[in-house]
Amino acid sequence: MTAKRGFLLSAAGVLWLCASGLAAAQVSWSQQSYDSLVSADSSKTIAPGTRINAQNWQQYKDFMPVGMQQLWTGKLFWHLPADAQMVVGATTPTPLPKKYREDTEKYASQVTLVKNADGGYEIKGYVAGVPFPRPGGPQAGAQIMYNEYYAYIPYLITTYAHLGFNMDKFGNKYVSGVREVNFKLKHLSDPGKPINLPGVGDTFLTQNNIIMEPEQSKYVNALQIFHDNPADLPDSYVFVPSLRRSIRLTTAARCSPLVGSDYTQDDERSMNLQPPIFQARFLGYKNILVGYPAPGYTDKNNYYKPLYFPGPAAVTWQVRPVAVLDIRRVPAKSGGYCYGSRMAYIDKETWQPIWMDLYDAELHLWKIGPSIYRPMPIPGTSGDVATGAGGPGDGDYTFWDVQNNHMSLDIQSDGQINENAKGYDDYNRWATPGGMAQVMQ
Repeated sequence: MTAKRGFLLSAAGVLWLCASGLAAAQVSWSQQSYDSLVSADSSKTIAPGTRINAQNWQQYKDFMPVGMQQLWTGKLFWHLPADAQMVVGATTPTPLPKKYREDTEKYASQVTLVKNADGGYEIKGYVAGVPFPRPGGPQAGAQIMYNEYYAYIPYLITTYAHLGFNMDKFGNKYVSGVREVNFKLKHLSDPGKPINLPGVGDTFLTQNNIIMEPEQSKYVNALQIFHDNPADLPDSYVFVPSLRRSIRLTTAARCSPLVGSDYTQDDERSMNLQPPIFQARFLGYKNILVGYPAPGYTDKNNYYKPLYFPGPAAVTWQVRPVAVLDIRRVPAKSGGYCYGSRMAYIDKETWQPIWMDLYDAELHLWKIGPSIYRPMPIPGTSGDVATGAGGPGDGDYTFWDVQNNHMSLDIQSDGQINENAKGYDDYNRWATPGGMAQVMQ
């Protein structure tokens, strides 16, 4: 999920990290912090061309995710430097792919939610498209969570992390190059593909992260296989090169690190959740600053050190309507789970997650970070693009661990979708436990 070729932190950056002496600040969950965000119904906005900086950021803080506000305060170990800027651009529409919209119109009316014994919701009647194009009422939170779960994903997408690393507070890095290959086998909305592909059993989605560098970790695979029933925990496998075989992990290990990063299994695709075992409280649509990659997003020099927050040459920001959800495990299944609350920001147009504020079991802020997607052309369509593209597609993905002063940066490019992903279109090779060993051939 993270990384590629490393680069040395500057001497000044290392000195800052060591000399700052900032302890892990404790920030507690606050309803008021989320209520104060600008409502999407408000006429308030930020004019295109505005430059947000250390002197004026508080004028615009109610357009920022709570975690982003914390980066600006300077109270956390990970904080924005004095010269940081965010440039706001014009808000541009990102329409859903045509086939996905058609499937929404065709099937959404038959989709319902049924409450289960644990207090979550099971989905009934879903075929393809957006399950709940107009969420509302007491089930709005659950409906939006399912919209994110079934947000547009192509049949096949592969990306490579050309820049990234895991880094601690002393500037020590673990750098790795990761090839990600994801397949979606059911509920498809891709031209020329059936809604459900035959011969794959009950598999809905697969995610394979293959470490290609450094040499000592090369060929380690981490594969997740999601079932068609959203309530079923995915199967997880790791291929260990020294043993020449894949090992099945416990399905309960949803909080284990993903290929050594600050992401957990539940953080892949920004949120890799099973909706029936979670409860989502809808806090409203808010006008939030959402990042979009600029042409220079793959260049390390366009990021503010030492936290590697994207500068104006890497990312521009748009004010967009975003659903804010407070997502928590149902009480019956919350014991031992890592997160007490996942504050998820879901784009209202694409239903893709654009930011996460993650709180620990005691509801203290633990991790924060953006998912900044580059819209990617969908082959075989007339101008359709994938935003998020199964998560992640090309773009900039970061988690700052504000309790342990650790971070993971993942900048992905070389994205290929469907028939353009030549060499990665063998499902058995890239999406099954039996195929994992072939990475060494």
